[in-house]
Amino acid sequence: MTDHAAHDDDLLRRSQESIDEAKAAAAEVTEPEEDELIAEDLPVADDAEPTDGPAPAA
Repeated sequence: MTDHAAHDDDLLRRSQESIDEAKAAAAEVTEPEEDELIAEDLPVADDAEPTDGPAPAA
């Protein structure tokens, strides 16, 4: 049973390292500011109006 415990500890440690690496990578990701999107003529999701007018009434 000791062999399983050592294996489990190693697996848990490697899993935690992978999680930590993924969190660090996610923290490095930056989203563009709304002004940057507008400056690049890209669509902005916040308060966006449909380009073909309002949705039809149900």
